[in-house]
Order: sequence, then C-alpha cells, then structure tokens
Amino acid sequence: MFKLSRILFSVLLTAITILSINGIPVSADSPEDTVIGDVTDPGILPDSGFYFMKSWGRNLQLMFAGSDTEQARLMLKYANEDALALQKMYQLGKYDLGAKHAEQYALQLQNTVQTMEQVRTQQGKNASEEMVGKLEQNYLRQQEVLLSVLEKAPESAQNGLLTAIENSNKHVAAMVMAQEGEQALQQYQEQVNQQIKNMGQETKIMVQQRLEVKHGQTAQSSGADFSGQGIMTQTQTEAQTQTQAQTQSQNQGQGLNQTQTQQQTQTQTSTQTVQQTGQQSGQQNTQNQGAGQSTGQGGANQGAGNKQQGK
Repeated sequence: MFKLSRILFSVLLTAITILSINGIPVSADSPEDTVIGDVTDPGILPDSGFYFMKSWGRNLQLMFAGSDTEQARLMLKYANEDALALQKMYQLGKYDLGAKHAEQYALQLQNTVQTMEQVRTQQGKNASEEMVGKLEQNYLRQQEVLLSVLEKAPESAQNGLLTAIENSNKHVAAMVMAQEGEQALQQYQEQVNQQIKNMGQETKIMVQQRLEVKHGQTAQSSGADFSGQGIMTQTQTEAQTQTQAQTQSQNQGQGLNQTQTQQQTQTQTSTQTVQQTGQQSGQQNTQNQGAGQSTGQGGANQGAGNKQQGK
C-alpha cells in the first residue's frame, strides 16, 4: 500500500513538473506574439533536450482527460502549439528539423479530427458542433501562419510544409462536410482560397497545385481518413447511388431487350419452321398428285392396249 502511494505521488509530481516546464515561454522578448486560438507560445521546441518531457506531459494530460470531448480540445491545443513551433523553427533557420516537425503537426491535427469524429458518431452532431466550429476557426489561423512561413522559406525547405498543409486541409475539410454539410464546406473552401490569393504568385501556384484550387474554389476532399479508412462525402455518396441505380436500370433494360430479342428469334425460327414444313408438304402433295396422274395415265394406256388385243 505504501509502495503504491509512493508511485502515485511520483507520477503526480512528475506531471506537475512537466506541465510547469511545458508552460515556459520560448522567448520573452518577442515583439509580436502570434496567436492561434488561445495559444500564444509553442512551449519547448523540438530541438531542446527537454522536449521529451513536453511529450510526456501531453500524454499524461490525455490520459487523465475525462472524455473524448476533452481529449479533442487538448489535441487541438497541441496542434496550435505545433503550428507556432513550426513558425519559430523556420524563423530560426532550422529548416531540416522544421520539416520533420511538420509531419508531427499534420499527424497531431489528424488525431484531433479522428477524436472529434468519434464524438460525432457516438454522441451525435450536437455534441461535436462546438468543437468542429472551433477546429475550423483554429485551423484557418494555423494555415494562415504556415502559409506566411512557406512564402519566406527557401525552396529546399518548402516541400515538408506543403505536404503538411495539404494533408491537414484534407482532414479538416472532410470533418466540416460530415458535421455541417455542403454549404458550410463551400464557405470553408472560400476562406481557404482567400488566404491563398493573398500570397505571392509562385507560392500561390504551388499551394493551388497541392490543394487543387480551381475556378475560385478548392476541390472537395473525397476522403478524410478518420480511422484509417476513407470516408466519403454526402454528395459523392448520392452521386454514386444514382450511378448505381442508372447502371442497374440499364442492366435491367438490356436484360429485357435480350429477352425480347430471344423471343423474337424463337418466333421467327418457329415461323420459318412452319413455312418450311408447309412448303415441304406442298411439294410432297404435288409429287403425289403427279404420281397419281402418271398412274392413271398408265392404267388408261393399259386398258386401251387390252381393247386392241381383244379386237
């Protein structure tokens, strides 16, 4: 019992220490602090020797979270911190480490969306409505920060950021579609497109190619990967259903046409058989009649011969 108490006390003490370190600002003399949601500082950066303690602190917070809803809120906060950490590392010229951290940021946001999707499917849209709205607002701010970093980054350091923006945008767009529907997705896409329009021409073209921005709107995401499986949007599902119905109708129509064709073929075959049989019968009758006439003529000739002999 005493041993268990010591273990619990050690865990709590470690958690308090980690959370305290996690809250230490990176730079206190920054003239302007970028704000994403309620996060103003990224905390410990990945190049720090104490970064592993930040990861432990996050895991402990998630472990003691009382619900999926609370976990989703924490994960969104972590994604905000990771976006600010990316900005800081690129500002410091740590591009290689920043590119690796971009993958972590995208994964963090994906996990956030997956947890929100669990809340939506298990508890209903009302339970996840506020969270998804906050996700959309925070992510648009995250993307704004990352686009500003992308525009200033050297060409060799842009691909990691582009991939992170592409993947995270896909998951958020699908979450908005699943929660709020087509109209809300279009509004979200317009906001994304507006952010891209404010960029330089070269950077804008790169981002447009990744996000498939066309005719003033981003292309709809076909698959948000919430749980390792693709999730299809409502519009695409309806379109697929209509296509299947049309295909089925066509197949049925083809089946009917084939049946009708077979019936017509059988009827034509029967008619030809009857006609051939009739023709054969007519020919046989004609032959029989000819044979009868020949027989009659033979008999008449024989009778005439007999008469002549009698005479």
